[in-house]
Amino acid sequence: MTTTTTTGPALRARRTDLAAALLSAALLGAAAPAMARFQADPVIAPPLDVALATPLALTAPVPAELRQAAADDIDAAGKAASAADEAPEGQDQAASAPASGSAAEPAVAGQAGAAAAAADAPAPGPRVRNRLDPWERWNRKVFNFNEKLDEHVLRPVATAYSDLVPQPARQAVDNFFGNFSDAWSAVNLFLQGRFKNGASQTMRVAVNSVFGIAGLIDIATPAGLEKTSEDLGRTLGYWGVKTGPYIVWPLLGPSSLRDSVTLPVNAYYSPAYLFDDGEYKFAITALQVINTRANLLRVTDMLDGIALDKYTFVRDAYLQRRNIKSHKEQQEDDDDDYEVITPDEKPVNPQGDR
Repeated sequence: MTTTTTTGPALRARRTDLAAALLSAALLGAAAPAMARFQADPVIAPPLDVALATPLALTAPVPAELRQAAADDIDAAGKAASAADEAPEGQDQAASAPASGSAAEPAVAGQAGAAAAAADAPAPGPRVRNRLDPWERWNRKVFNFNEKLDEHVLRPVATAYSDLVPQPARQAVDNFFGNFSDAWSAVNLFLQGRFKNGASQTMRVAVNSVFGIAGLIDIATPAGLEKTSEDLGRTLGYWGVKTGPYIVWPLLGPSSLRDSVTLPVNAYYSPAYLFDDGEYKFAITALQVINTRANLLRVTDMLDGIALDKYTFVRDAYLQRRNIKSHKEQQEDDDDDYEVITPDEKPVNPQGDR
């Protein structure tokens, strides 16, 4: 038996080749489970192949069985990637379902948190009523009724009246009713204690009644006698009676508690007061209503186009127009217009002490 003894450099070279072979086998053995785990992911598999191929190329020769096993693993990963690319959309959606479900869990949790916060929030309080309009629900129903009546009766009649009757004739009718209104305003100015304004209003009525042919022609306005409109409701307000809640009456329209009390008196002292016959009273009243509605055609048409809530607009405009300062408030305002100089105050000499 012949024994070959290897010493020196040859022995060290064989030990190095053996160590490299063992190291390569260990690397492939450790990489095999990783390759199987990443076969379903085509994005991660190619970089892993490159990472495994690089150390193998730099090391010593590897046995053929291990190289064939690595090649088979790489081919299997490529086939898995191709199958994933050719899979139908339904399978892709099914594969992405767990991810979407996990993403939906935080959204559901967020909705639950929002619902809990809403439950903890205090409940909204009752709707606050308008102090000047406590009967708004009822007033709106009556207002809608008046609107329907105006739409189907008053507006068509007033439009026909405006189209058929010439403008000078309509102006004469308006002046006639305005002259009666001026006479009632003069009475209320005297009741308010505003005698100067009452005398001026009385002069206006006299001029229009005598020289204006019973008020058909307005001569007082060009002569400088201005019109001041007052009624019994404003007279009560002048003496401190509050306006009270807002009320909408059928046919009569907007009013207030204070003005509603004075409606019979204001209606009694109207142009129909001159006639005893019921037919004439009705005809004069109907002519006054139609003429007044004809004068408001343009205003109501504009109001329909610009008002978001017509009821609120009419209510606020009425209450603002019917608001009048009481006698006491006017005296306080007049006192504020004057500066009171006490004896302790020394007047200022604009020229200085010289």
